[in-house]
Amino acid sequence: MRRTTFINKLFAVVLAFFTLAAVTTACGSDDDSSAWPSEITFGAVPAEDAGELATLYETTMSILTDEIDGLEKINFFEASEYAGLVEGLIAGRVDAAQFGGFSYVLATQTGAELDVAGVLVDDPNAVPGYRSYLVTQPGSDINGIDDLRGKKVCFVDPGSTSGFLFPSEGLLSAGIDPSETSTDIDPIFAGGHDVAVLSVVNGDCDAGFAADVFFVDKSGGPGILVNGGDINGVIDDVGDDDQNPENADVRIIWKTEYIASPPTAINTKTLPADFIARFKEVMTTKANIDYALANGYCTGTLDDNTCSFRDDWGYIAKSDSFYDGIRKVCEVTGASKCD
Repeated sequence: MRRTTFINKLFAVVLAFFTLAAVTTACGSDDDSSAWPSEITFGAVPAEDAGELATLYETTMSILTDEIDGLEKINFFEASEYAGLVEGLIAGRVDAAQFGGFSYVLATQTGAELDVAGVLVDDPNAVPGYRSYLVTQPGSDINGIDDLRGKKVCFVDPGSTSGFLFPSEGLLSAGIDPSETSTDIDPIFAGGHDVAVLSVVNGDCDAGFAADVFFVDKSGGPGILVNGGDINGVIDDVGDDDQNPENADVRIIWKTEYIASPPTAINTKTLPADFIARFKEVMTTKANIDYALANGYCTGTLDDNTCSFRDDWGYIAKSDSFYDGIRKVCEVTGASKCD
């Protein structure tokens, strides 16, 4: 009798425990969308026309509010500079923000607790970023970045990401000083990507760096200089970006890592984990021209429409580690752009 009574009491205690746990879970767990915010703040910094900034994200905001349970309003915060945007994220006044690649990395290094919600691309199948190419003349004896010592090397500008900063990381990793006072190479700052390449073609530089778009476009076709008739063709020794190679004026002999495209970051300090997961899912599966056109958020065609995704197709998924290439460049070069 005593044993039966004890078992019955134990069962009642266990049942009460699990009932309480179920009620607690239903009332306030991270998995309950009723606890999600009804309003969030999205921030960005104007690149050129500040007055047009908010309109660039109208379609994205509409899709997010429609597709995330309980989210009724997204307040747009226009910061005058990235420092103000980061300050807002750290203080909890900003929940999500559009960054450039370098500014995102700086934000994560200065105390902002962020995750990548999506990365802008101009085509769903495109790599979200671009590269810098090192080129020489087809008959040159320079066959790689290690061969640049003692040569005249054309860069774009000391402040250029693809025209100097990323190439500098490659040179430093090869033990070559790329600075303006270098004695390892003779650095020449051409002032433009096209000028750097044409200086190689004309023999004013032994080799030069320029962004990939000047040699090949996003679809793999001829780039700016070939299309414009400035160069006749390109040989690619380290990939498959050949363009009219039988008449090539330049030869690609080295490429940087991808310079990651701008991310939208979400504040992991201010928002529940399951809300963040849903936000990222909507951004990377529905915040794009295809979905927007199919669901009446805008009108037109893929090439000509009223959708507001800046000048891009929309967002694809990438993790924080996608920006490790920028972190590596900052670590190796110590560039002021990384401060």
